[in-house]
Amino acid sequence: MFQSRGDKLLGVFFLLGVVGSLQAFSTARALFEVSIFFLLYVFALQIAREIELGGHAVLLRLLQAVGAVCALHSLKFWVVYVTGLAAGAPLEVADFINGFSNVRFFNHTQTPILPLLILLCCITPRASRLHWLWWSLTAYWWMALFAVAGRGTMVGMAAGCIAVALLQRRLAIPYLRTVAMSAALGLLGYAVFLVAIPLLSGGAPFGAFASMIERTAADPASNRLVLWRRATELILAHPWLGVGPMHFAHNAGDLHTGAHPHDWIMQIASEWGIPALLCLCTALALAGKTLLRAGSKLQQDARLDQAICSALIAGAAAILVDGLVSGLFVMPQSQLAVVLYLGCAIGWCRGRAGRIHGNAGPARIQAAGLGLLVAGAALCLALVVWPDMQARYRNEPWRPEVAALNQDVKWPRLWLAGFF
Repeated sequence: MFQSRGDKLLGVFFLLGVVGSLQAFSTARALFEVSIFFLLYVFALQIAREIELGGHAVLLRLLQAVGAVCALHSLKFWVVYVTGLAAGAPLEVADFINGFSNVRFFNHTQTPILPLLILLCCITPRASRLHWLWWSLTAYWWMALFAVAGRGTMVGMAAGCIAVALLQRRLAIPYLRTVAMSAALGLLGYAVFLVAIPLLSGGAPFGAFASMIERTAADPASNRLVLWRRATELILAHPWLGVGPMHFAHNAGDLHTGAHPHDWIMQIASEWGIPALLCLCTALALAGKTLLRAGSKLQQDARLDQAICSALIAGAAAILVDGLVSGLFVMPQSQLAVVLYLGCAIGWCRGRAGRIHGNAGPARIQAAGLGLLVAGAALCLALVVWPDMQARYRNEPWRPEVAALNQDVKWPRLWLAGFF
């Protein structure tokens, strides 16, 4: 950690977040987000090291674990689908998102996961008993995406495919073919399970896909322009340190339309400041350069690594583009999914570089310093969350001081109305 140029820039990014938190409305809650981002990055590096040391075998097991979790999630839908069909109950959007409090949070999680599921289809041999499971699961993931009309994920995946086609050219054909075939199977599943079968059963077809077209025509930005306008105002008013991590909602409560800008660039610029944004973007650019350099050194007949490289390029573009119009970097489930992607990308790139980072271990002083950083971030989370956690668990009424502070709805996001 903090050895390469990109890591050092991230170190400055986190430092600026800490400094910006000290002047925020709620320093503790601003530090909460800095701590969350830092610990997620540590988590990504741990994933990367496992892949770096274990190679393709570890990466394959990790992808299979992701596939198993996605299969369990899809199972909940099919149980609802079959029982609802037998009872004559119409299908609803909520039936696709069991475990998610908002349909868009599900889409945010789909964005980093879908390129990895497609990769799993690419690298699983036809002779494997799991081959058709991963194909059917990926087709369902597409069908669910079409069903709940996740435009940000669709645009992100389109951007990912374009990026792969431009950067990998003919080497990307196997991966892009898998994308097209799995998406086509998803559309077929939509037509059969969400249109034809409900009609044959005497019900109405599921119409979210059609309503998406109407919503897009009526308001292409989906009321985001007012959020972006406020974010721009905050950037101009607080260009150096921003208003504090997690504090867009505190300065946009009067809009009553969003707790974050629905754009990761404006989110960082308005909450962390322009210098922090520049550090982050430069680190991302260096990471992208590293990924492309690793891909350029591959042999053309290295089919497995070529598929992995294509998936990682597609995933990077999908995440960054979807994040321009959504809260993908805000919600906990999608944050973990992004970390999973990031760990795979860092681990694969380091493995391709032919060196094992940190094999001898850091110096004692470095190790102690990193340990203190991790412990401090974890302590920050505990100190912020603990006071309210027990009360929320017991469903206790608000304390008078909490109720008094929440009359004007000024809490940062995640603590709207005092709740975590």
